[in-house]
Amino acid sequence: MRITKLLLICICCLLAVPTVWGQSANSQAKPGILGYLDPHTGAFRPVAPPVDDAAIEPPAPTVFGGTINITITITVKSAGMTNVICSAGVSVIDGSITTPNPRIIDESNTVAAIGTGATRTCKLSIPYSWGLLNQATDMMNTSYTVGGAASATGAPPARSSGLAPLDTRKVPANGTITTLTAAVTI
Repeated sequence: MRITKLLLICICCLLAVPTVWGQSANSQAKPGILGYLDPHTGAFRPVAPPVDDAAIEPPAPTVFGGTINITITITVKSAGMTNVICSAGVSVIDGSITTPNPRIIDESNTVAAIGTGATRTCKLSIPYSWGLLNQATDMMNTSYTVGGAASATGAPPARSSGLAPLDTRKVPANGTITTLTAAVTI
């Protein structure tokens, strides 16, 4: 009976040895090209190495500059309105809403209206110089606001009027002077 037990133990050890040797640490991988074999064509297709996002630099912006001149003619019909001011702004979204992190660029100007009586005029000039990445698709929006008050002490406007957008167009070529007009009654 002792020999039978001894033989049984030896057989179990012999069966366990290959399993234990299979658990040894993997040897170093041999250098090669990572890829796969296309079973339909039999061609080897190498896998492209991963691209580091930090290595991809965005394109350099191109500078587009110009001037937007806006003339606003104001007809004053509100009684006691003595101080009239005009404000205009131009903005562009560089990129689109669907692109990650679109840039919003904004320029503005505010002036006091000139003239007396029922007709006043505001002449606003907004120079701009923008570094744009997507000028071919970027749209430029121009808007204005006109406000009037009965005193010069900074009281809130008794009346105001505005329009947004007054004008929407593609960002013009570098050096373009854009002239816009508007008429307002307050």
